[in-house]
Amino acid sequence: MTPSRAAGLVGVAVILLAPALPGVHGVQLSIFVGVIATAIAALSLDVLVGRTGQLSLAHAAFLGLGAFTTVNVGGRGAPWPIALLAGVIAAAAVATVAGLPSLRIRGLQIAIVTLALQYATEQYAFKNQTITAAAQSLDRPNLIRTDPALYFFAVALLAIALLVRRRLSVTRAGRALLAVRDIEGRANAFGIEPGPTKLLAYSISGGLVGLGGALLAFKNAPGTLTSLDPFALMRSLLLVAVVIVGGAGSGAGIIAAAFFIDGVPQLFESVGVPFTHVHLDLGTYAPLLSAGLLVAAIVLQPTGIGGVLNDQLRRLGRRREDPPSPRPRLVDLGEAPEAAAQLRDVGRGLSLSMPVRALLEAEHVTVRYGGVNALSDLNLEVRRGEIVGLIGANGAGKSTFFNAASGFAPTTGSIRYRGIDLLHNAPARRTSYGLARTFQDMGLVRAETVAENVLLAQTWLTKYPAAAGILGLGSTLRSEADVRRRAAVALELFGLDHLAKERLGDLPYGTMRIVEIASAVAAGPDLLLLDEATAGLGPEEAHALGDRFLALRNELGLTLVVIEHHVPLIARVCDYCYCLESGMLISEGTPAQVTADPKVVASFLGRAAAGSGRGRARAGK
Repeated sequence: MTPSRAAGLVGVAVILLAPALPGVHGVQLSIFVGVIATAIAALSLDVLVGRTGQLSLAHAAFLGLGAFTTVNVGGRGAPWPIALLAGVIAAAAVATVAGLPSLRIRGLQIAIVTLALQYATEQYAFKNQTITAAAQSLDRPNLIRTDPALYFFAVALLAIALLVRRRLSVTRAGRALLAVRDIEGRANAFGIEPGPTKLLAYSISGGLVGLGGALLAFKNAPGTLTSLDPFALMRSLLLVAVVIVGGAGSGAGIIAAAFFIDGVPQLFESVGVPFTHVHLDLGTYAPLLSAGLLVAAIVLQPTGIGGVLNDQLRRLGRRREDPPSPRPRLVDLGEAPEAAAQLRDVGRGLSLSMPVRALLEAEHVTVRYGGVNALSDLNLEVRRGEIVGLIGANGAGKSTFFNAASGFAPTTGSIRYRGIDLLHNAPARRTSYGLARTFQDMGLVRAETVAENVLLAQTWLTKYPAAAGILGLGSTLRSEADVRRRAAVALELFGLDHLAKERLGDLPYGTMRIVEIASAVAAGPDLLLLDEATAGLGPEEAHALGDRFLALRNELGLTLVVIEHHVPLIARVCDYCYCLESGMLISEGTPAQVTADPKVVASFLGRAAAGSGRGRARAGK
């Protein structure tokens, strides 16, 4: 049994055995139920904070809407499951609307918007007796009429919240949220649309906090909710403190923090100071306790309780095995034809699978930023099965062309892939046509594992709805199994399988570049755009990577466009080459022709690097 699993079982045992502990009676169980409601609300907030980097200060308002809706619906005679579901849906709907500003703004601005929403809800909505169900009375169903039964009902709802978070983390929706959090500007390259993904996060977060609100409604039954304190701004701030102290992304840490911050002051209302006759009222000092824990967490352990737990569990696991080598193993792609065939097997329409002469055709492509032309009237062609080099000095427009083809730059002209005009298609759709790319300064999520990043690159292959993934419906399980199989194959082909569970940001930069290429290949492209793939690599590693380029073309049937400053590599692996200067094409031909061109020598190579002789021009040019 792994240390993490053992720790999880201990935590489950403590929660289940709590009612049997000495001195635990009705009052204590009621406090535990309230703590669980706080934990559920904090876990819901963590969906935003930990998964998307968005901070909401209106979660107490969403909690109240879930509670009041449950009372309103249940108090009118609806069965308790319907009342609970109504509370979840109401909170999810309002949270989704609250998330609309995130389509244009983020960070502190979003926090201010949600703060205004919290204030408006307190001052207006929660003073409306129709909304707060002042005339309704919710009865507890027989199933949870006793205090122990209510406690185990709360534990069941907590388990549902944890299960939703778990399913979210292992499906396409969770990976999309991470991409929006860390690489929002590049998420489209994986087939992810940031706007709908953010709203999905708000919906899931709102639904979970509505679950906590419904629990509070049943906790206060029979009757209605008479106090608005659990839904005030201070409760929103307390939820933020719980997430920070517990550690963003850590379910166990957040539950522990909820107990310490919300439960301990209620369980131990009066604590005597040793060697004195002074007694402290922890309920009175609860805000001070929360503030102290928050400051301590930020200063001493920014990753919170969850970070401490993860570090300790990782150390225990490391004692059992030696750390893996951070370098990729050398693998001959030519000796793995079956694995290569698996990566080529992707479902595309007939029009995207038929043989064509040229995969990519760019005509009169211009990219303008303000008064500066980053690309000016560029024309180039990438034929199927070739490795095409794109060279030029820094600022020549090479990466700008990749951005234009990927949808990350304002572009005029025409860029056609298999006859499809890319400029008339959304950036997130272009990956599904058969394009994949790497970025000059890494386009992966460094905080996640190598395996998670390879899965992230295959988002376009997992087309099931987010709800189906969370519910674990049959088709989603098959889809996830398929992309995980493809990820394992890609990691093995690139000699990275021993690093699958390692955090990407902990690896050497050269290894991270190989991971990015493996991720792009796992997405099943026909055309691979590689932006300075050898950056950060030594001479031997760069030479080996050149061999991989040739193997990708020969064994996987890929067409490559390579941006590279390492001219000997271009000369060795490329069939054709283009050279740019200040956004304009100044030379094209075979690598030998281009490197011998006086304009290229003057612009990029320098006269001392002038090549000798000219190669034969590509047929038809």
